[in-house]
Amino acid sequence: MKNFIKYSFATFLSILLLSSCTKDQIIDGGVSNPKVNMTTYDYLKSHPRGLFDTLIMIIDKGEMKDLINSQKTFFAPTDYSINAFISIRQSEIRRVDERKNFNLDSLFKQFTPQMLRDSMSVYLFSDEIVRDNLDATGKSFNSALNGYSFLITLEEHSNNDYDAGGLIPERPKFMYYNRVIGQRDVLSAGQMQDPSGNANLLDVKTICQTTGIHTNTGVLHVLNNSHAWIRSLKLNIK
Repeated sequence: MKNFIKYSFATFLSILLLSSCTKDQIIDGGVSNPKVNMTTYDYLKSHPRGLFDTLIMIIDKGEMKDLINSQKTFFAPTDYSINAFISIRQSEIRRVDERKNFNLDSLFKQFTPQMLRDSMSVYLFSDEIVRDNLDATGKSFNSALNGYSFLITLEEHSNNDYDAGGLIPERPKFMYYNRVIGQRDVLSAGQMQDPSGNANLLDVKTICQTTGIHTNTGVLHVLNNSHAWIRSLKLNIK
């Protein structure tokens, strides 16, 4: 009964606060400050929810602290992304021998510091990449790993749930980190396809869950948790 009363009061309070907001406040979400007074590395390391703890371990093992702080833009994978990679590798290994495991220790045994640097360099760019300079057409940027470029786009979200009864005049736009494989995919029969028709050449498209964090050393964007670290990019790093 006590829990029910607490829940009812919390619901009432939420409704009261929402009804006291103006239309403009609902739309823009209030004032936010994208600037943080620390380096990109220190920001990732000090994240209050520990969202980048495993990422920091990889950065440290690969001796990449200076590399992370010297680049203008970092599309950071979260710990969920790294765990997704580990899960995929374990599934592959167990298809050969179901008794074997692949975990973080296995990763550090298999990947040399140089391999770790190469794996992380596809997320690093010497250009400052910000939303104001992007649109749905996108721009191609060379990553810190030689020979690998990525298309960065800013696209409207297609979900109809954002209509919000007319309070939100236009759909929100999200930044996407795209690995174009072959030629850029095109929409055909309701699905994205490579112009060649080869399903193995489908582009890899990852939405950013957070964008535009300005640290003392660059700009930080955070990739969606569903992104599988390096594996989904189909790179020549095994």
